[in-house]
Amino acid sequence: MKKILSLFAFVGLMALGANAQGVSGGLKLGLNLSNATISNSGFTTSPSFRTTFHGGAYLTMMLSEKFGVQPELLYSGQGAKNGSYTLKMSYITVPVLLRFNFTEVFSMHLGPQVGILASAKSDFDGESTDVKDSFKGTDISGALGLGVDLPMGLNFGFRFVKGFSNILDGDTDGTKQKNYGLQFSAGYKLFGKK
Repeated sequence: MKKILSLFAFVGLMALGANAQGVSGGLKLGLNLSNATISNSGFTTSPSFRTTFHGGAYLTMMLSEKFGVQPELLYSGQGAKNGSYTLKMSYITVPVLLRFNFTEVFSMHLGPQVGILASAKSDFDGESTDVKDSFKGTDISGALGLGVDLPMGLNFGFRFVKGFSNILDGDTDGTKQKNYGLQFSAGYKLFGKK
């Protein structure tokens, strides 16, 4: 976790020194539709989406008028549902995204994301069990999204996040589970220019 936070701080300080006029930052909050793929012996299935939320801070560092970097530090609820069973997972995620501004309003974001598992609970018919030890502590993902920046500091985003790593820990007899989900967010720019 310390390495992730140090990386976030380093990228921010590097950009501040390189181009102070192109740095802005703010807070964001939004809806997660989270799910997972479960595969074994060539067969893959996916349960139902779990509705939860994400929130945190972002920093936008424009290196030119069109191109920039957008690191974020977020709490993200994840997991999946299957009938009366719900897997409730919480991650601290650090996306570091390349940003391309199509116009002053519309942008595209693409890049890697590291997630640190904060908690994992299995909920069946209202009875909750801690299952954090059954999952790996980190999750490596990729993110692709679109953003809308309005003049008054408001911004909105849509993002697809796809896990690349198997999150199951221990002997799983070849079974692999990978996170994926959709994120819808609203944010407010607290300082700086786009």
